[in-house]
Amino acid sequence: MSKRIIKKLNTPFEVVNPTAALLLVNLQDPQLQTLKVFMKAIVDYDLHYFAVGNKADLVTEEQIEKIKKEFEIMMTDLPGTHRIWFLTSCKTGDGIDFLKKSMTMKFGPGERILVLGIFNSGKTSMIRQLLGKDVGITDVLGEAVPGKTQTFDEYLWDDRTLIDSVGQVIDITKPLMFSIDFTGCKTPEEKIERVFKEEISGLSSSFLTSKNAILEAVELLKTQIEKGKKVIVLGAGASALVAKEMAGQGTETGVPIVVYTNDLAEASPVSFAKGIAEEERGLARYGTLVINEGDVCIGISASGGTGFVFEALRLAKEKKAKTISITENADTPLGKYSDIIIKSEAKPEGPSSSKIQTAHLVIGHALMLLLAEVRGMTAEKSIEHMMPEKCANKKMGIK
Repeated sequence: MSKRIIKKLNTPFEVVNPTAALLLVNLQDPQLQTLKVFMKAIVDYDLHYFAVGNKADLVTEEQIEKIKKEFEIMMTDLPGTHRIWFLTSCKTGDGIDFLKKSMTMKFGPGERILVLGIFNSGKTSMIRQLLGKDVGITDVLGEAVPGKTQTFDEYLWDDRTLIDSVGQVIDITKPLMFSIDFTGCKTPEEKIERVFKEEISGLSSSFLTSKNAILEAVELLKTQIEKGKKVIVLGAGASALVAKEMAGQGTETGVPIVVYTNDLAEASPVSFAKGIAEEERGLARYGTLVINEGDVCIGISASGGTGFVFEALRLAKEKKAKTISITENADTPLGKYSDIIIKSEAKPEGPSSSKIQTAHLVIGHALMLLLAEVRGMTAEKSIEHMMPEKCANKKMGIK
């Protein structure tokens, strides 16, 4: 079984017998709905804990206060008082010494302290700071890639144990929980209704986090197209479906747009030289050969850690192209290489990501439809782009 699948199945954290928890809040991208899942698990297992705001050096005091308030509001229906206790930076080390002292007082000898948090919140980096030595942090081109921790890894800290964890909690004991939890649904009709309600909820949250960036992206696209530049959209897996939908809708409305995905990657010319897999830089390089200065490259990745996609945006920036990302996780390599980040907020969900894909499809529709409107596209003009375009063709027998 591949590590990608094992990662999804290892997440019920009772297997490591924790007695305490350290919940990390990524202040750059808190994803409070998902954090509530972690907090509920902490409450259910009666773990004493600290909630720690990490990456405090990368946000303003106003942003921190806003997140603190939203965190407390989000947790109000859970027993007890839940707040962010400490502000730290694993990168600079600020606040780590005080956190160490506080943990020593709160967590006694023999405690098994589970470090929890979303992808790329800094769990492994926090353990490195607490231990004062390097632990296994995998990166690409100097950037931490979300989702690299795929098992529960234990480290001895004086007479206590620190446990690194996977960046999501999935209860695989629930029947049929694949993307949306059907617990409490008794009939097929109720399950269908649950799916629709969950998808609508993901869209509502994503509207709030994406609308301003969509407007900014539309203005950028309009400006660059008027300068004679083109649009390149990239995605892998489920995001490839979104990329192709956007490219199709763009083509129907007269946008100079091309699409590259990892579909049939083995058929691309570069595969003859080295073979292709999702993490292959060669595919990203091949997909960006058509990019010129001033073009707009749109990368789609729910995780923000899809190598083919974020490497393509990195290469695009080297060519002085403009870059836009559509993602659920902004604090990632994809986000770093983006001039504009269009962020969805469709989590939490199970091993699949149907709500995120739905949100990204709607974001793509909003981009293409609004772009068509601001460029003066009419129904009559659009139909012209959909008509067959015939050209003379040779008949059989002439080589």
